[in-house]
Amino acid sequence: MLLLQDNVRNQLIQFELLLTTATFVVAIFGVVSGVFGMNFEGVAVLKVPHAFEWTLIITGVCGAVIFACLLWYFKKRRFFPL
Repeated sequence: MLLLQDNVRNQLIQFELLLTTATFVVAIFGVVSGVFGMNFEGVAVLKVPHAFEWTLIITGVCGAVIFACLLWYFKKRRFFPL
């Protein structure tokens, strides 16, 4: 019984690590959107057409790369089997 509880606890810790990593990547989107949501007058990049869309695309690609790298690192360190 104790071995089963340890196994379930380890799986929950692994799942929490995965969710924390995903939350970190999503928080990057929040920061970028927050900067574009502020009313800055002197920033030239805010006046470029479609700058927000391109910034979200670039942020999304970078976020996916960061998430994939962190998953690879966790798998290499054997934090959880994928």
